[in-house]
Amino acid sequence: MEGTEHQQVNSTVERALILLELVSEKGEGVALAELVKEVDLPKTTIYRLLETLKNRNYVQFDPDTEKYSIGLKTLEIGVLGLHKMQIVEVASRHLRELSEITGETSFLATYNSGETVYLYKIEGSRSISIRAELGMRRPVHCTAVGKAILSTYSREEVDRIIQEKGMTRYTPNTIVDLEQFHEELRNIRIAGYAMDREEIEVGLTCYAVPIYNYTGRSVGTISLGGPASRMIENKNELTRELMEAGSRISQRLGFVPSIRSIL
Repeated sequence: MEGTEHQQVNSTVERALILLELVSEKGEGVALAELVKEVDLPKTTIYRLLETLKNRNYVQFDPDTEKYSIGLKTLEIGVLGLHKMQIVEVASRHLRELSEITGETSFLATYNSGETVYLYKIEGSRSISIRAELGMRRPVHCTAVGKAILSTYSREEVDRIIQEKGMTRYTPNTIVDLEQFHEELRNIRIAGYAMDREEIEVGLTCYAVPIYNYTGRSVGTISLGGPASRMIENKNELTRELMEAGSRISQRLGFVPSIRSIL
C-alpha cells in the first residue's frame, strides 16, 4: 500500500514539473488548450495541477489572455539557487577538465578594486612555473584576465580604473597608451577572448575569457597560461577550448546570452 502511495505521489510531482517546464518555455504564456495538446493527460487533471501551482505562486494566470506563465515563486527559487552557487565551486570542475584537455595551467580570477585577484589554479601536465598564486593581485592592463574583465566594462569605467591605477610598463610589450588599450579591448570583444603577449612577464603568454552570471554582468574570468611559443603555436585549439569552458561556466551561473544585448 505504501509503495502504491509513493508511486502516486511521484507521478503527481512529475506531472506538475512537466507542466511547469512547458509553461516556462512559453515566454508569452500558454493556454490550457495548448497544454492539453502537448501533454498526454486529461484536461481536468492538467487544470487541477495548474490550479495547485497557481495557488502556490509557481505559475500565474492572466484572465484577459487566459494564459498561464511562470509565477514569482519559481523565479524566487531560481534566483536564490543562483545566489548560493559559489563561483569557485561552479568553475573548478570545468578548469580541471580544461587543464586535462590542454595540458596547460588554468586560472579563475575576479576583479577587485582596480586589480585582478586569483581565486583558483589547476596545473596541467605540460605546465611550467607561473608566478600567479591564489590570492595574488595583478594589474588589469597587462594581464589577459584583467583585459578580459575590462572588455565587458564601459569606456568610462575603464578610463576611471586606468586613471586610478596607471599603466606601468613591465616588459617591452606592455601597452601603456590609453587609446591603444581601448583598441585592444575592442579587438577582444570581437574575438571573444583576451591575450597577454608577454606583457607582464617575458616568455609567458595567457588567454582569458570573461564569465557572466544570471544578471548578464561579468563576475570573473578564466584563463590558460604557458610558454609563449607553445601558447601561440596552439592558439586556435587553446582559445576554442577556453571559450567553450567559459560558456559552460556562465550557463551554470544562469547566464543567458541575450541578456548582454539589452544591458
